[in-house]
Amino acid sequence: MCEISRIKNYILYLKKECGLSVSLHTNDYGETIMYGELSMFNIHDNSYCAYVKSCPDVWRHCVACQSAVKERCKSGPFEGVCHAGVREFVYPINNGNEIIGFISVSGYKAENGLQYQAAISHKYGLSPLELGGAYCSLKEKMPPREYVDTLIFPLCDMLELACIKAKAIPETEQCFGDKIQNYLKQNYMHNITSENICDHFHCSRTHMSRAFNAHSGMTIREYLTGVRIENAKHLLCHSELNVTEVAFSVGFGDSAYFSGLFKKAVGIAPLEYRKKNRKKNRFFD
Repeated sequence: MCEISRIKNYILYLKKECGLSVSLHTNDYGETIMYGELSMFNIHDNSYCAYVKSCPDVWRHCVACQSAVKERCKSGPFEGVCHAGVREFVYPINNGNEIIGFISVSGYKAENGLQYQAAISHKYGLSPLELGGAYCSLKEKMPPREYVDTLIFPLCDMLELACIKAKAIPETEQCFGDKIQNYLKQNYMHNITSENICDHFHCSRTHMSRAFNAHSGMTIREYLTGVRIENAKHLLCHSELNVTEVAFSVGFGDSAYFSGLFKKAVGIAPLEYRKKNRKKNRFFD
């Protein structure tokens, strides 16, 4: 879908040329536009969020909060502070009939950031020193709301049009293997287990594994690793996250393990890949 490539390039433009940390968030299964190329924007690419989400309990809480954010979007765009103390602008994603998610322009410090840090450190056992160091990576001042509106409203329109066009295409019966692939693309950043997938699709592990292998010629783990590596490549090229932060952001719990898999799949180490591809000075893929 050519619209998706245009949306991807526009978001990359907003991130690099305009300095906006843009991410897309939707948990609605079946929204085709959120799979594939746009799935790379389903995470916040700043060091603070990467650090706090290295704690699985914090990540689960962040995901749980998305329903409330989407509900608030029914009243229109707004400015708010997340439970971890990050200020952000939030804009609804509409599919023509209803709000299916939201756009976040994030990465800014809250006025009472120390209180948020203390609360999250106490609740989840995170190191106050490391938490404070990561919080310093956030930007001090938010840009004017009018400036952000001017840049993000076109993105809202582009996403809505893509949703409407996707819905207008007659749907053939999607095979089970495709459904599993879409689930993995949308949730690759989480600690996905076979049990999670079986619970989601109400099937046995044996049926799931056989169906996916017959459809893709790969095991679920092999496919999931490939999705994670592709999204890691994007973060290495288009964010300032270090290798450990990239590893956690795409779903790996160990940076050394991630680096080994990355080198095996790509042929070079993550830092070498970053250096090589940034030298090309290419922004659009």
